[in-house]
Amino acid sequence: MLVYRILSVLLFPFIELYLFYRVAKKKEDKKRLKERFGNPTQPRVEGELVWLHAVSVGETNSSLILVEELLKSSPNISILFTTTTLTSAAILAQKIPDFRGRVIHQFLPVDSFFCVKNFLDFWRPRAAIFVESEIWPNLIFEARKSGAATFLVNARMSEKSAKKWRIARMFGFKIFDQFTKIFAQTSDDKNRFEKLTNQEILFFGNLKSQAQNLTCDVAKLDELKSQIGSRKIFVAASTHKGEEEIVIAAHQTLKKEFPDLLTILIPRHPNRADEIKNLFAEKKFAQRSKNEKIASATEIYLADTLGELGTFYSLADFTFLGGSLVEVGGHNPFEPIKLGCAVISGSHVFNFKEIYQNLAEKNACVIVDSQEKLIGEVRKFLQDEQLGKALADKASNVIKNSENIAEKIVGEMVGEMAGEMGL
Repeated sequence: MLVYRILSVLLFPFIELYLFYRVAKKKEDKKRLKERFGNPTQPRVEGELVWLHAVSVGETNSSLILVEELLKSSPNISILFTTTTLTSAAILAQKIPDFRGRVIHQFLPVDSFFCVKNFLDFWRPRAAIFVESEIWPNLIFEARKSGAATFLVNARMSEKSAKKWRIARMFGFKIFDQFTKIFAQTSDDKNRFEKLTNQEILFFGNLKSQAQNLTCDVAKLDELKSQIGSRKIFVAASTHKGEEEIVIAAHQTLKKEFPDLLTILIPRHPNRADEIKNLFAEKKFAQRSKNEKIASATEIYLADTLGELGTFYSLADFTFLGGSLVEVGGHNPFEPIKLGCAVISGSHVFNFKEIYQNLAEKNACVIVDSQEKLIGEVRKFLQDEQLGKALADKASNVIKNSENIAEKIVGEMVGEMAGEMGL
């Protein structure tokens, strides 16, 4: 740990330069950059503070139910919610007013020793909760050293990563011993973590199965339906670089059979809109962020906005869920399924391995591994309007098995925190 700490200090000038580079690329908020160095931009609330960190959009959405349960557990605590990406910060900004001053957002400080000290000395959290795979040694070690209870929630670990951490452990780098408790996302994850620490590993299920339904704006949904009319639609959601080309090629092929086809493309990161538009060539498209309407001649609708996935899932009978035809690891299938939208996914779903296995075993989702297979499966959905509903109903039955996961996790955490926080 000492070697890591020293390196984090020595490399700080390079980390600083990298952050300024990210500002230039519009991947960091220039006005709030000081937060990344551990310096606050908001005052600390009075009373006990629980710090929760979720890196990006998916983790942020699933963490909100934890926030609700924690706030219910005691009127004496507030939540410091940190994230890393601009997208997750924007999503959280829409939700924070609902918590009536009991939730504060800051960007996570970089894991350099003095930045971490600045952050912890100011906020003084009594508990630190890290969601999924966020392992930042200085933050974890110093939080534990300060007396805070530390938790890793909905923890996931690939076999490849597990091997690296086992080697690190042999050299004395036992970071997972710094957690008070670890809550695994799947039974496979539980088995991997048990080989990395002697700390207690609990498994209640995947927290993402309990995330609140994404918001559907009924007025916007009706407006979209009015603009689209009776046209066939193909929704591709949460796409990444390398997948938009596949979706556009699929559109081009399917349009020969379904001349009125409208493809709705929803990139995972809306700030890639200009890059994506360059792929459209001569195709007629409309861009949602510019309030452009869907006309009869519109072939592709670029939905480059935040917080509207729920509206588009409610619009569609089926969706291709991105991050899965490239090696990103897939995205949350619970979200569309809960809104009655069937899922087509690529085969790279290692971030959601267990739920996709369960869905596939019950024939409750469709997995493809190529552009040609994606075209073939989308064709089936376009030909048979009942197919999407039937598949979504099957999937809904599969995910109903997950209940009270957040309550169980918070119950365990509160039990550990009770002595220090008076909950």
